[in-house]
Amino acid sequence: MQTSNAYIKYSLLVIINIFLLGCSRDYLNEANPNEKPIEDYFNNLTESDKVLTATYATLMNHYVLNITEETWRSDMGYPGWNRPSPTNGDALIWYNHMYNDSSPSISKKWQALYEGIFRANQLIEGLNDQLKHMEEEPRWQEQMAQARMLRGVYHFYLYQSFNNGRVVIRDKVPQTLEEIMISVSPAEEVLAFIKKDFDYAYENLPISFSTESASIGRVNKGTAAMFLGNMYLFEGDYASAKSFYEEIIHNAEYGYELVTDSDLQFTTKGEMNKESIFEICYHAELRADLGNWDESRPSNRLARSAPGNLGGSREFLPSAWIAYAYEHEAMDEQDERNYYNDALGVKQLRNVPLRASAMIALVPDEQTTYYVTGNVPQQAGFRDNEYGYWKKYSNHDYLTHENSLPYGSLHSGKNVTVNRLAEAYLNLAECYIKESNVEKGLEYMNAIRKRWGLRLLGDGNGDTSHDYDGITYTADSLMHQLMYHDKPLELAVEGHMIRWIDLRRWGITKQNYQMRAEERYYLVGYRYVNPQGNFSWRGNSHLQPGDVPSGSNSIVVKDFEMASINFNPELHNYFPLPLSEIISNPNLDR
Repeated sequence: MQTSNAYIKYSLLVIINIFLLGCSRDYLNEANPNEKPIEDYFNNLTESDKVLTATYATLMNHYVLNITEETWRSDMGYPGWNRPSPTNGDALIWYNHMYNDSSPSISKKWQALYEGIFRANQLIEGLNDQLKHMEEEPRWQEQMAQARMLRGVYHFYLYQSFNNGRVVIRDKVPQTLEEIMISVSPAEEVLAFIKKDFDYAYENLPISFSTESASIGRVNKGTAAMFLGNMYLFEGDYASAKSFYEEIIHNAEYGYELVTDSDLQFTTKGEMNKESIFEICYHAELRADLGNWDESRPSNRLARSAPGNLGGSREFLPSAWIAYAYEHEAMDEQDERNYYNDALGVKQLRNVPLRASAMIALVPDEQTTYYVTGNVPQQAGFRDNEYGYWKKYSNHDYLTHENSLPYGSLHSGKNVTVNRLAEAYLNLAECYIKESNVEKGLEYMNAIRKRWGLRLLGDGNGDTSHDYDGITYTADSLMHQLMYHDKPLELAVEGHMIRWIDLRRWGITKQNYQMRAEERYYLVGYRYVNPQGNFSWRGNSHLQPGDVPSGSNSIVVKDFEMASINFNPELHNYFPLPLSEIISNPNLDR
């Protein structure tokens, strides 16, 4: 019975009702590639491109990136609401590291990634078979390179996520039970397979595609370079990684730039900006045949992280340490962007730094507009014992309420940036630090800090146009700064498991939880001025370090106590193989 079920499960992928959800804004006019036999879609390159679009569509599945779960799992997030006793049971499982091989999200991630691989293999085989005679045409080469890149990405995410990298390599569409029921491969073989796909993509992808809507969001040579750089970095090959990051940053043909315009940072207007290397395009649309939680739908549900009074459910909130760190980053007081004029026209230093304003809603941020009609403390509606909300996936820049979306907050069309140029800068800094080249490490870390108007690191070497912290960094102390501050604050709740992979490869996950579990904060009220010039009050919404003062009605804010106890690297560094897969495939060897 198990064998039969497995055969049905994989066979159904051949006839699955794929609604093409690529990054074209007119995707609703696309045909369904499975309304006729799949082989009919390899009569020409226009038809095969629809299969490619379906391969991209897998990226829209929430479980490919698992952003909410990874936020709870890492040191970035708190499980929803109700401090000090949260009641979000699913989130607590991740937050406290109590997940196992039967956890639904783990199984769904596995299934989503192999669905993407299946679609990529369909295209690769069609191009190599029915359309082989067209392989000299540029469109054929571009489609094959994209298919190989996406197959590599899906395998790479599996390699990063499961079973210490020992996963099933799917290099073709399975046709028989024997081909379906195969075991995992050694991690080194999986990585070698991924590298071949990435190398092929790097050699054959164009630097850019046209600006037509159907091409927006497609992987290009820069995407392949980024994944190759990360692949080498994660394996500790800093010299190889460095060459790809240098190319991404300094090759003008790519056209990447660090964005400094605050209107283009984590906003709808800023989608596909010059910093974006790999981005998933969503659409705030509704398909009547798909439910709110169906992963085939074109929209995402990450806007649920918004405050409850603005249409969200506060599904994942920032942990205390990172919210406090954002607010208290030292600003470069020589940078004019860090000032505003108060009601009397007096020049004042901003309440919170620009990086914090872009990434997180904090109650003191009176200088930042939030949900169009007010500032952050007025609009966020901070409940008692809530002190911050992530902004990256909310529609705060053009909506007054998340339910103003045509189909509500569960159907957000905001894109998700997976990799951007800042990651390349910080990863390149790490490469130089590992070579003991502190000066170059500082150069790339300070480039990120400078674009946010933050105080720079080091002594400045005579530069008097910016503020510096005056510290003489060693390789060890600069690496500490990168691991515990600069990289997590820059790339919080982004990408595919960025923070988790970093903690794991740096070997600091357990000690990080233990350090954070020792930290204590409490909350005080905050008096603010709204844009209309009126004073108002938010109770217990402003984080302060230390123990609760005597006589205060505040609570102790503490995080990761159970995680610091429960985390076991042998159990939690990687997800186990899903139990559902082990049951379905008796040859799946752990």
